[in-house]
Amino acid sequence: MADPRALDPTVVRAARLAATGLHDPRLSDVPAVVGDLLAVQGQELQPALWGLSRRVAPASRPGRAAVNEALAAGEVLRTHALRPTWHLVRPQDARWLLELTAPRVARLMASTEKAWKLGDLGPGTDAVATAVADGPRTRAQIRQELVDRGVLDPDAPGIAFTQMLMHAELQRLVISGPPPDATPLQHQSYAAFDDRVPAGYGPLGERFDAEAAVLELWRRYLPGRAFATLNDLRLWSDVTVRDLRPALAALVDAGEAVEVAGAGDLDGLTLVATAGTAARWLDGDDVHDGGEREGRPEALLLQAYDELLMSYRETRHVVLDPTLPPQERAGAYVHSVAVDGVVSGRWRWPAPPARTAAVDVQWLRDPSQAERAALDAAVADLDAYLD
Repeated sequence: MADPRALDPTVVRAARLAATGLHDPRLSDVPAVVGDLLAVQGQELQPALWGLSRRVAPASRPGRAAVNEALAAGEVLRTHALRPTWHLVRPQDARWLLELTAPRVARLMASTEKAWKLGDLGPGTDAVATAVADGPRTRAQIRQELVDRGVLDPDAPGIAFTQMLMHAELQRLVISGPPPDATPLQHQSYAAFDDRVPAGYGPLGERFDAEAAVLELWRRYLPGRAFATLNDLRLWSDVTVRDLRPALAALVDAGEAVEVAGAGDLDGLTLVATAGTAARWLDGDDVHDGGEREGRPEALLLQAYDELLMSYRETRHVVLDPTLPPQERAGAYVHSVAVDGVVSGRWRWPAPPARTAAVDVQWLRDPSQAERAALDAAVADLDAYLD
């Protein structure tokens, strides 16, 4: 007999849409959204900020200028954490997340540095910290100072300077600063880490403890993701299974987390959720499939690295249509259109100054008239945000 508590992909997809804030968003502003998700992949900065704004309650939803102001003010910071890529985090979470994940990120970066024969980047990393000691500097200003100091060859490949900056971030010497006045929507400056990040380790207190940090990672990841596997968190955070497994066991033993068997395409997998999330979704009262609960489809313009996609590497397939062949992201069409939580097309971010007219979509299947209308509504939301 099938486990009556088993979860099929439809339930998991609906739970994730709610947990990640894409359905019925209730948070008051973008910093609150970032804190709720703990970290948000953000190398495509402006699309990432749009994705965050979409998770704010409609009555409070900000436009692009307000979101960028929160970034400039340091209410949200951008740095390399978790994996060798940009993430958006709250100031109070930056220090402990970097302490936990930076060593692993640095080891992954080492292969790139070896391939490029970059040698010792330590002097350049220290010079980056010196460059921002008196205030924020743009990327170009920092590079020129490193060249003037003789720690960066003016003919060195760009990757050398990039790696120096990343090491300075990982060592908690620098972090994102306010954008240059001339380009308020291009976040390309760096500031001294301690000028933007409060002392201490946020929820961990004054001292860093690795075991406590992994427990906090689970406690912060699960509420904003609903049901996920251990490997989902491993691939999202790059923290090892050896460290994640005992922390999960402790949460399960304490009744904070619940393990549930997967069904259907999730058969054979064990999914984890907070006790509250499990209680909400296992009784079936909240089960719905996207906008169809209201009798009409819902279209979402997801940024390329939206957490609905990036948080679940092992179980990402629950938001993919199994009837469609795998699609490679080509050219500028790197972002995803999701209809009722299922990826159904690709789109490209509008190039300024164009907005609505430049939102080009490549459907992966023939959409219905209702789905096209839902997409038009999503594009109108984006137009209002950009304007």
